Amino acid sequence: MSNIFYCSAELRWFLHKQEDQWDQIIKWFRLQDQLLLRKEGCYDPKTVTEPFVKHEIERADEYLLFPDCDTVGVKQRQGKLEVKALVVGPRPFSLPRVGVAGHMDQWIKWSFASQLQKQLEVELAQAGPWRKVVKDRYLQKYSFDSGCIVAVPPDNRPDTGCNIELTKISVKAKVWDWVTFGFEAYGPSGRVNSILDEAVQHFFSSYGRAPVQLDRRDSISYPAWLAWALLNKSKIG
Repeated sequence: MSNIFYCSAELRWFLHKQEDQWDQIIKWFRLQDQLLLRKEGCYDPKTVTEPFVKHEIERADEYLLFPDCDTVGVKQRQGKLEVKALVVGPRPFSLPRVGVAGHMDQWIKWSFASQLQKQLEVELAQAGPWRKVVKDRYLQKYSFDSGCIVAVPPDNRPDTGCNIELTKISVKAKVWDWVTFGFEAYGPSGRVNSILDEAVQHFFSSYGRAPVQLDRRDSISYPAWLAWALLNKSKIG
């Protein structure tokens, strides 16, 4: 696998627990059950052409913790080393008609082949502390390759698009402490912010108000959440 470089713009929220509202949240994320839910590994991606919600196999990512730093993220994911650096933001965003407010930011990302990760194995082990984050993720996707927004199967790989994810996060064994909901637009650096804006507008115009509050106080990036978590160990385990 070759090394990959790309630009992204993101909008994300971290919500504590939410067990009592999970059924409502996943129903809303499936457009009130109108979108089919497919479990990863239980279908052939080559034969599915319609949009759906993909329930991925549970995975664990390892994040390098940077105290008091929310502008750089480093993680090891499924045999790859991924690095992201903040370029622009965060900037405020709001959709008052559906009660949504948050912060958008823009990133540069690098995904390195597994061979490089093996070469850096000793250095990575000493770079800690690392924190394991277990993820139970639901994914859908938009493509902008045709010049307009189109919902596509989550396994599609458009050159320009936006991932919409809903993920239960565990930092303690078998305890789902957090839910994160977010958008990640990718494409040319000069377009990713407008792609993200259009994707978010399109999503909420179709899905309406979320069953949980999505406001600015909970809208932060993964690096910002991890930096906060390092100072609040008692809250996340």
